[in-house]
Amino acid sequence: MPFKTGVLTVFLLWLMTSPPARAQDGQDLDVYRWRLTGVWWFSSPTGSFNGKGGSGTFDLTRDFGFGNYSTFTGTADWRFKRKHHLLFSVSPVTNSRRTTLSKTIEFQGVTYDVGTSVGAEIKSLAFAPGYQYDIIRRNRISLSISTQVYLMNTSADLTGTVFINNKSETRTASGSILAPLPVLGPRVRWYPLHRGRLAVDGAFQGMSFFGYGYFMSARGTGMVALSRHWRASFGYQMGTRLKINDDKNRIGVHLTQKGPIAGFEVSW
Repeated sequence: MPFKTGVLTVFLLWLMTSPPARAQDGQDLDVYRWRLTGVWWFSSPTGSFNGKGGSGTFDLTRDFGFGNYSTFTGTADWRFKRKHHLLFSVSPVTNSRRTTLSKTIEFQGVTYDVGTSVGAEIKSLAFAPGYQYDIIRRNRISLSISTQVYLMNTSADLTGTVFINNKSETRTASGSILAPLPVLGPRVRWYPLHRGRLAVDGAFQGMSFFGYGYFMSARGTGMVALSRHWRASFGYQMGTRLKINDDKNRIGVHLTQKGPIAGFEVSW
């Protein structure tokens, strides 16, 4: 206990002394022109894919046992005026899993029987240009509203042995969907100390598309300044929660990706 108390005391003293910046009257702790953020995170995917026109379905967890995997998200923020920002984000996700089926699965008109070894691969690549306006900008806190358009390409591939006319052959069933998804939501950044060592940042974006589906993303992070320009960040994010209903021409997707994050932020 004395050792833990001593470590905590040293950490708190470090936060409160020799900061990169100190808030004074009229001084904004969050001044920058450019900001780049990169975070690595463990994603825990859950959800399902439906074939075109309801031609079969499979579940990531129940049918293939998808677990955690690592990926990253990067964001560029150009603050071209005091309260105006242009944003660009990118988030690539790729994961695969092979299992022996415990039940028959049909997807995109291809049937994989019980006992078949089938590989499943999911991919989700998102680019998101956008704009952010700071509704409130004070010395130690800012409240913003941001809007982005997620250009999201999501695909699923199943590869395994099927039997056609009493002959076995390897077949791949593939489906993908490219959806431009506009989202809107708030973001807040708070510096709890009078100095800029510690920051707390939270953001949420989402939009319902009525019968077509919905999209949501959220993230909460704590950041510690390493120097005047660099910060380390730690937190948790619901990377995406996406639902797109299937029809005759598109596959259906119900996909959630979430997990802990760690990364860096550089501002200048």
